Amino acid sequence: MPEIRMRPKHQVTLPASIVRAANIQLDDKLEVSYINGNIIIAPIKATQLPADGMAFAGVGRGMWGATPEAVETTVKKLRTDLTR
Repeated sequence: MPEIRMRPKHQVTLPASIVRAANIQLDDKLEVSYINGNIIIAPIKATQLPADGMAFAGVGRGMWGATPEAVETTVKKLRTDLTR
């Protein structure tokens, strides 16, 4: 098991093998807690929600077809299929 040492100013360096295994990147935030005599360091997974609906603009591009004609053909086919 890798060991780390407390440095002046209470600094520790995580072993490279642990950083790779946890997929920790530069500037990632880590949460530190002390539970039942154990120090736990865990990456904080950021989950950001879009500020508004416009953040989703363009996500469906090409879904119905690459050209306006292809889109029209697809929509007509779907309408026909729904009325059957």
